[in-house]
Amino acid sequence: MPASLPPADATGDAVRVAQTVAAGVGSVWWSLTAGRAAWWPGLHFAPVAGSPLVETWTEDGAPRSATGEVVQCDAPALLAFRWREPEWAHALEVTIRLAAAGTGTEVTLTETGFATAGTPPTLPAEHAEGWRYHLERLRRASETGSPEPAPRA
Repeated sequence: MPASLPPADATGDAVRVAQTVAAGVGSVWWSLTAGRAAWWPGLHFAPVAGSPLVETWTEDGAPRSATGEVVQCDAPALLAFRWREPEWAHALEVTIRLAAAGTGTEVTLTETGFATAGTPPTLPAEHAEGWRYHLERLRRASETGSPEPAPRA
């Protein structure tokens, strides 16, 4: 991962990651929701409260998933959902806020509930790193239409 990614704050029960995007709030919202497949193809949901949410991935050669639901969707400023993996006692709660920042957008993501979910103590730091990765891909997709860095000349 590039060293230029913003820092993340991970405590025992919460993760907070922020990313500045050089695109307007409407463009970032579109990428976050309708254009999501461009930057996070394994995450599926409709941007409507009550919508089921599923993330799929492969870990150590085995298919894995986390499931949940969208709990709040206030376009173009707030998306919140709960999700959990089968091993967790309770769901984690994720809130993504978009706010105008000059001509760009500040994206702030908070994930809470690690302590009550009974997750391993390393999970907040792992999720902080994962959120940094996904928000960087969201930034690129919002600014350029592609989640991958531009090829070097």
